Amino acid sequence: MRQFIVDSKPDSKGLITIGGKDFKYIRQVLRLSVGDMIKVFSEGICYDATICTIEENKKKIILQLCDLPQAGESFEKTKIEGPEFYLLQFIPKPQKMELIIRQAVECGVSTIIPVIGEFTQKGSETSLLQKKSSGTGRQERIERIIREAMQQSGSLIETKVLEPMSLENALKIVLQKVEDLEKENKKSVLVSLYERNENSLTMHEAVAKVGEIDLGVVAVGCEGGISPTEIKLLNENGFNTIHFDINILRCETASLYGVASLQTTVLESKKWKLKE
Repeated sequence: MRQFIVDSKPDSKGLITIGGKDFKYIRQVLRLSVGDMIKVFSEGICYDATICTIEENKKKIILQLCDLPQAGESFEKTKIEGPEFYLLQFIPKPQKMELIIRQAVECGVSTIIPVIGEFTQKGSETSLLQKKSSGTGRQERIERIIREAMQQSGSLIETKVLEPMSLENALKIVLQKVEDLEKENKKSVLVSLYERNENSLTMHEAVAKVGEIDLGVVAVGCEGGISPTEIKLLNENGFNTIHFDINILRCETASLYGVASLQTTVLESKKWKLKE
């Protein structure tokens, strides 16, 4: 069942009114009609709903939630099971960054940290902050990309894209997250993709060193990769260097490949543990 994201909460009767661009999306993209079921996601809560009314002339749709809470109760936020994933992405050209964000959202990455690296082209980082009064600035476009990717993939993870920052500041955020998890006896694995195989591990080796994890962080370079100085800084802060013995990947391919590789390895490690 496809997922639809709304900005408004259901009323006391469990009704949600849809209009504008959302009306067009339901009718022309999802091609749904009266009586069809749809998953609705709003402010961290996922609902099952039925389309009960379509008013073509007013461009309005009314959704009815299938299950309402009992009197005095409220809806609980949908719980996300499994480990959390971060992507430290050294900023490439704007169009490539948009593709990387879309793919990361579809993969269920919770936080994307755009990193201004040595090989980041001048101006690429500032484009991520652009706003226009018409609502067509880069930030608005990224918000739309996230929304569309969540709807397309059915992901319940509301991916955050932070403001561009230096590698040093990105590491502060990651290490603080790691420290907070360690207080709860939770483990993390940090990996950086590198085109050289010097002192590198396989993804399986990096995950096996930690065991069952609660946070996975992948650092991926932009056009030109990650510089030796930056790799050294990442290694000094707990990142394992990963080298894939495959063809040379474009940065937008490497980010998707790296996230998918880590997620798959983490899931496989759980299966190994169950077999032991």
